[in-house]
Amino acid sequence: MAKGKKKQDRKKATLGHFDHGAFLDHLSKRIKKIRKAKGFKSYELFAYDIEISRAGMSKYEAGTFDDIRLRTLLKIIDGLEMSPKEFFSEGFD
Repeated sequence: MAKGKKKQDRKKATLGHFDHGAFLDHLSKRIKKIRKAKGFKSYELFAYDIEISRAGMSKYEAGTFDDIRLRTLLKIIDGLEMSPKEFFSEGFD
């Protein structure tokens, strides 16, 4: 360290501010609920229409996934005829 300079403390990021698993579970339930409410009866056809895999869509709705690409989530939200702000307006405190 150069003479006369003090070592600055840095803010350290931490985890544990919310339950990631509960968030993903709520995300999957919200996708499925809105899809059905919007009149898209089949997740397979919905996935086909928005150009994502049917297997992936099945996992997203069932909550059996560990991760989702942001672009994929945006396709789902767009396919549900919503904005991200509208989609996340309920239950994502």
